[in-house]
Amino acid sequence: MPSFKKQLQRLVLLTAFTCWAIPSSADDTTHSPSLAPFSATYEIDWDGGLSLSGSTTRELKQDAKQQNWLFHSKASAMFASIEESSRFIWQDQQLHPLRYKFKRSVLGKKRTADVSFDWDKKQVTNTVEDKPWKMDISDGVQDKISYQLLLQREVAQGKTEFNYSVADGGKLKHYRFSVDGKEVIKAPIGEYDAIRVKRIREEKNPRQTLIWFAPELDYQIIKLQQIEKKDKSYTLLLKTLNQ
Repeated sequence: MPSFKKQLQRLVLLTAFTCWAIPSSADDTTHSPSLAPFSATYEIDWDGGLSLSGSTTRELKQDAKQQNWLFHSKASAMFASIEESSRFIWQDQQLHPLRYKFKRSVLGKKRTADVSFDWDKKQVTNTVEDKPWKMDISDGVQDKISYQLLLQREVAQGKTEFNYSVADGGKLKHYRFSVDGKEVIKAPIGEYDAIRVKRIREEKNPRQTLIWFAPELDYQIIKLQQIEKKDKSYTLLLKTLNQ
């Protein structure tokens, strides 16, 4: 039986991975997907066979006025759970994050973060355990999960290089990705051709993140793999998708 500490580590990684799962509806003419509500589940393979005992769900919903969107993810195992959510506006083919929330609970101990975007003042406020800070932002800045939707859209548009500014930890962080090839991926949902995208990290960083997008599934992420140091790897495979 894996220790609770190891199960928690896998839960954290699982949440980081599955927040990528943001399906869309592709437009065959422009190859520019539009947003569509969804519900998706993934299975995880940890270090060559050990699986996470718990559940993972990802949902994208639109409010009644069809202006704001909410992306919500939750992973749970034993006595731990992690939730992330991003509320945003999609307008004129632009994504404007409004609020990002994070909550983790382990054996009754909780940690929360709340990031609010004020686009009139071009400012973001981050409340972490009741200790707020503010920073200036410019157009195009994303939260910790909203930028992933832009990555999916740009892959669908045929781009091969991707750069995003993300408000994270009191400063702007720059995330870079590039198309790394194509291959057939077999997952519980089926076998599909996929476009492989790699995150570009510092030269000495041993971590490696690979994401596979399936065009036949409206460029949904069908597989995600992260390789850690000491030859440890974590893989997600798409299990179910409802749109």
